[in-house]
Amino acid sequence: MKSLSPLSKAQKNILASFYNKPKLKIAVTKAERAVIWKDFKKNRNLKEYAYLEKKIPAFFLELNKAISAGKNLQPAVFSECVYAQALAQQFSLTYFTNMGDPKGMNFHNDTMKTIKSTGLAVRYIYWNTDQSNFLIQAGGAGSVDCALISQIEKNLTMIEFKEQYARTSEPDLPKYGEDGYLVSSPDFEKKYPQFQFMLAEHINNKFNVFDHIGSNEGTFSDKSIEFAVLTNYSGSKFADIIVTEDDAGYLVMLPTGHISRWAKLEGEIRPSGRNKYKVWTPKQLLKSLKEIDAIIKDNLVTVSGSSLEPAIERGGNNISRFKISPLFFVRSSKIKFHGNKATFDLSSVKQLNPSITAKMKFKGLKVDEISKFYLELLEK
Repeated sequence: MKSLSPLSKAQKNILASFYNKPKLKIAVTKAERAVIWKDFKKNRNLKEYAYLEKKIPAFFLELNKAISAGKNLQPAVFSECVYAQALAQQFSLTYFTNMGDPKGMNFHNDTMKTIKSTGLAVRYIYWNTDQSNFLIQAGGAGSVDCALISQIEKNLTMIEFKEQYARTSEPDLPKYGEDGYLVSSPDFEKKYPQFQFMLAEHINNKFNVFDHIGSNEGTFSDKSIEFAVLTNYSGSKFADIIVTEDDAGYLVMLPTGHISRWAKLEGEIRPSGRNKYKVWTPKQLLKSLKEIDAIIKDNLVTVSGSSLEPAIERGGNNISRFKISPLFFVRSSKIKFHGNKATFDLSSVKQLNPSITAKMKFKGLKVDEISKFYLELLEK
């Protein structure tokens, strides 16, 4: 077995408290969440899920907010709400507050000061009668999902929720040049030091984005991936604990420094990541347009409509864009169709930036085994 990093006082306290309580099954299973997401994506009928308002209020509120704002939801949000509710139940935090509702904010001044001191974008709070303990469910990029706070013991434990197969984080890589070779930058290395070795391996291997269009790269050394995972939660996005579920749907708590003990670790470079930008390799764009027999006159592109691949919006059902290639696309609102021809302005084309990530695959987890392991470890 690999040597494990020592547990901090905060990790010891929360692990002892968590695993000395009876194991807890989450209220909505992964399969049930998948059914809800698929149905909500299509029908967006809130009445269908009215039962969630009492069962898991944060889950219901997220559905409601999505409808009100006309936005889509990702399935990971459902898991976060379910895990937070189960964690609150495990620590006997029976009261719930939606921080987006001013009427529900009836906390003591000391409590509000503590909440603000976390620096988290608070969405929901679970708490007990005397407000001595509370669980913050947060949101926003670059911050952890949750914080468990004990006002009496002055403990603050930062928690990240992860599904059974999840990414640690997925930042954009520095923009490559017209030659397509991956590069690094001082800014990237400073902001994302956890990925320095994974990226360096493929820079040294002369990884070329244009040679890998349409496929992701997953070959990394074990050492570089483990470094990326173990250091991901020790920087600006600090977390003491990962909370997920075991194969039977029981809530599980793992120290961030012990993830390699319980998960299969993987790495990935996506040549076409999630984030779009103004085209920065115009020569490559012109090459891609030539490959689909596009005609360009006065920056107006004309091409056969069948040569553009429609793409469905994330978490929705509508066509949001049309792909010229895996790297380049045009938003559907920027394209005009005339019979079997499509036209769009060259300046409306967007380019996808490559990204890098480390992934954790929590398969085969058993809460009884994990509980026994940590209770015995804490006794040593």
